[in-house]
Amino acid sequence: MKQISVLAAGWAVTTLAIGVAVTGCGSDKSSTPSSSSTSSKPASSATSSAASTSGSAAAQPSDYSKLLIKATDIVVPGDSFTLVQTVPIPSPAGVSGLFGNQGGARTINDTINVYPDAGAATQARDLSVSTLTDPDLGVRGGTPTPVDVGNGGTMAVGTTNKPDGPKAKGSIMFTEGKTFVDIEFESPAGDPVPSDFILDVARKQDAAIKAGLPS
Repeated sequence: MKQISVLAAGWAVTTLAIGVAVTGCGSDKSSTPSSSSTSSKPASSATSSAASTSGSAAAQPSDYSKLLIKATDIVVPGDSFTLVQTVPIPSPAGVSGLFGNQGGARTINDTINVYPDAGAATQARDLSVSTLTDPDLGVRGGTPTPVDVGNGGTMAVGTTNKPDGPKAKGSIMFTEGKTFVDIEFESPAGDPVPSDFILDVARKQDAAIKAGLPS
């Protein structure tokens, strides 16, 4: 495994081995009907209600949060990141995870969309790459650069304007199978994001998808 060590304006990166663990949680819910409802409710009605509940649960969208990298995969000596929130994406299905550092000045927004097939994911990537360095939508001053991650990996590093002032910004996009991944990195204007750090995080995300994507 190739190791990456970078020191640039506060961002120092050391590549760690990737570990992906899948955890789950569940809860048991029960209710006790009143004696009158128990005696008057037909068995067929109760069966129908149970079947309806089961069908409703099965219809829920897939939980893709297990595909996200872990906060411990984001390695910056002297700093640490936590997963601030995950947001399920209904269409196209997927998940977005927001990671922030201790002071909240550095953020990583990791978005994974799962398409019906690899062709649809590639189309989404190509469309998004076309706006990667758009001055209003993407990375200002950056140059789209092919990188070795997933399929069609493309990265740009530059700046972006926010209501509270300019920020350093990096963005990387790639596909892995039927998934399209878009990871955005932001930090203070005087703290640019190193390209090697962006690529390291993206490769860990790619490995997590390979290990966890349902067939």
